[in-house]
Amino acid sequence: MIARLWGVVEESGTESVILRAGSVGYRVLLSPHSLAVLSVSAGPVSLRTFLLWSEHQESPLLVGFLDAEEEELFHELRRVGGLGATKAIRMISLAPREIWQSIAAGDVTRLRKLKGVGETTARKLVSELRDRLPAHVSQSSSGSAPFPEPSPATDAAPKAPGIVDSVMEILTRQFGHSPGEAEKMIRRALSRNSAVRSVEELFDEVYRHGVD
Repeated sequence: MIARLWGVVEESGTESVILRAGSVGYRVLLSPHSLAVLSVSAGPVSLRTFLLWSEHQESPLLVGFLDAEEEELFHELRRVGGLGATKAIRMISLAPREIWQSIAAGDVTRLRKLKGVGETTARKLVSELRDRLPAHVSQSSSGSAPFPEPSPATDAAPKAPGIVDSVMEILTRQFGHSPGEAEKMIRRALSRNSAVRSVEELFDEVYRHGVD
């Protein structure tokens, strides 16, 4: 079983990357969320992996995750009736914590924004996973968000909390900043430019000025 890979992304596709680890290139299926994070990171990366191979597949499928939180969410999603491994990984188009918070809140509207999720599947996610929330979500889902939403008057507002979560992951896991330092950098970036609409834009704004 291939459980972890360390290497450099040589090629990126719409759903996967080829990761060079030593002299071997591994094709790794990633979630839309992970692909967005890796698209703005540079240098060596570390991926948790899970090898899928069944009688219904022509070849093995190596699925990759940025961290344990994403891998845990993947395994919970694929156990939901009517889903499965490939559908589950494609659904993770927001940060895992945001998906769990939406499930905890019964927010069907936000869950329908996940790739391939309609009304029926969104309600099924809530009904089947609400009693299996991770401890960090159970403790924080009723509290306030770490980054306040912008005022309704600002149309070009910062956008989904998933953007902030993704940049936090890049700064702390890929670039070695402490969580406090990363939060400070993001707050300053948003105070300078509240119109960012993507992970790439927020990351560029953060590193345009850095941190004191």
